[in-house]
Amino acid sequence: MQIDSTQALNLPSLRAAREAKGLSLRAAARSSGIDPGHLSKVERGEKQLSIEALYRLATVVNLDDLAAQLKALLPKAAA
Repeated sequence: MQIDSTQALNLPSLRAAREAKGLSLRAAARSSGIDPGHLSKVERGEKQLSIEALYRLATVVNLDDLAAQLKALLPKAAA
């Protein structure tokens, strides 16, 4: 069993953030450039996202503090 990295960081779950914004899984995946099946597994704690993908998703679901922290870790070309 994998630990949800958002729980380890004491952050709201990605699913809760997505749902709070009123986005379907498919809409959030499409907006952040992530495969919907992969995002589903990420939300269930079965898969992980790259820093770049997590940054894009955090931006889409308005996790602004997380996005700001991740942006600092991105290569300059990706930011």
